[in-house]
This record gives sequence, C-alpha cells and structure tokens, in this order.
Amino acid sequence: MGGFLGIPRERLPIAVAMVIALAAALAFLQGRFDQSDVKKGIGIALAHRAEPGGPTVFDAIVKLGQGDPNCDGKVVSMLLGDVDVRCSTPGQPSVEYEFRVLLDGKRAPRAANPSAERLFATLAR
Repeated sequence: MGGFLGIPRERLPIAVAMVIALAAALAFLQGRFDQSDVKKGIGIALAHRAEPGGPTVFDAIVKLGQGDPNCDGKVVSMLLGDVDVRCSTPGQPSVEYEFRVLLDGKRAPRAANPSAERLFATLAR
C-alpha cells in the first residue's frame, strides 16, 4: 500500500481535489477582502478635508466642472492596509489624481502625484 505523505494511493485524487478547492476558496475570499479595502480607501480619499468643515476632495474635484470622479484602486499592502486610489473625471480622463490611503484612519490620505498635490492645495485655501 504505497502513498504520498501518508495518504493511501486510492485517496490521493480526493486529497488533491480538496487542496484545489481550498486554494480556490481562499483566492475568492482574498479577492472579496481586497475589493472591500479598495472601496473603503476610495471613500476615505474622497471624504478627506484639509480643515474641519472645509471642502472634501470630492467637492474639489466636482468644482473643477469636469463631471463626477471615476475612481479605482488597488491594495498595495494587505499587512499595512495601504491602498493606492486613482481618480479621473469624464471631462479630462487623461488627468489622474492619485492618493495613498492607510485604512487604519490614523493618518490622512496623501497626494501621490502632482495633480493630486495641486488638488490638495485648493483644499487648504
């Protein structure tokens, strides 16, 4: 009765199928967690205010008169909860506003490219 890692030969296909199913389930769940982290990061970035009661990043983008922002993001670090958020407007899709957001809420989002820095500068006025 031979086997692999102590698994009888006749049960090996079942063991392989279970490992594949587990890997697929873990990949699916990780994708769902990443998706929710990206949504949370976009919300944090667009709701950021330089001053209490001041305009938000969303308000500043809308004020440009190019339409509502289209935002997407990707998780840079699951361990740190670091999300890279990129927004653009329908009026100028080539101009991208990039923000780095830490999901812990301890630090404010930061501008990650010159167009986002210019946008942040309008919030401080």
